[in-house]
Amino acid sequence: MIKPGIYTDLSNKDYHADKNSLSRSSIKDFHRNPLYYWSMHLNDARPERTATRDMILGSAFHTLVLEHGKFIEEYAVEPKKVFLKDVGRETYDAYKSQCEEIEKTSMIILTEEEYLNLLSMKLSIDKSKRLIDLLYEGEIEKSFFWKDESSGLMVKARPDVLHDNIIVDLKTIRDASVNSYQRDMVDGWYHVQGAMIRDAVRTLEERDISTVINICVEKKYPYCIGVYIIDEAALDHGEELYKEVLLNMKSCIIENEFNDFKPQLVGLPKWAL
Repeated sequence: MIKPGIYTDLSNKDYHADKNSLSRSSIKDFHRNPLYYWSMHLNDARPERTATRDMILGSAFHTLVLEHGKFIEEYAVEPKKVFLKDVGRETYDAYKSQCEEIEKTSMIILTEEEYLNLLSMKLSIDKSKRLIDLLYEGEIEKSFFWKDESSGLMVKARPDVLHDNIIVDLKTIRDASVNSYQRDMVDGWYHVQGAMIRDAVRTLEERDISTVINICVEKKYPYCIGVYIIDEAALDHGEELYKEVLLNMKSCIIENEFNDFKPQLVGLPKWAL
């Protein structure tokens, strides 16, 4: 169990492994449905969760950009496939030996195409001085654990980059246009994430940061980038939302009752009329 405080050397794996503190994703799961939260986070008999390829590549991109040293330790590129009839015994044996060595490690294996795509995404960032300053001049992957004052529940947040007056989060995205980003912001609770980090800094460092920036890099050529500042109204809404959810979670935990969706009257949505 990780105690309240700020941790500068906690690995991403250990951060996510702590089940005694609530992250944005676990709070979001409860907001969807209390039973869903219980099923995904508290049920000891739940199926093992496996990361999708998109999730793996998103984490790989974060590591490549923000913690390149760890990227080399944690990821390996799959050797280009060759055939004995095309390259001869010596080259083929060397290829097989390289594959076997990689398989013996716990490294995450990327295809050559995936790796080159990640490099191209990173290059689109490195072309911009303003993005380099935002991503490489602050504190990287600092972990905050604190007790929410209203609910008494432990929560946690891990900003990608923290400056004196700016919170920066790096996102991989299908479409970096503003309209698409707004949908992703709402669906992914980016405004809640920003509000939680804002609260973490206020609680543990006793300072206010009102500027939250999402740097959104498209996952395919031409790797366009959107830089979006989440406005204060959205952050305030995110704060109200997650604190309200925490209070509801507290009640469910005390009563040990996690209900499914409630019966309700449903009509046609506006877009169907």
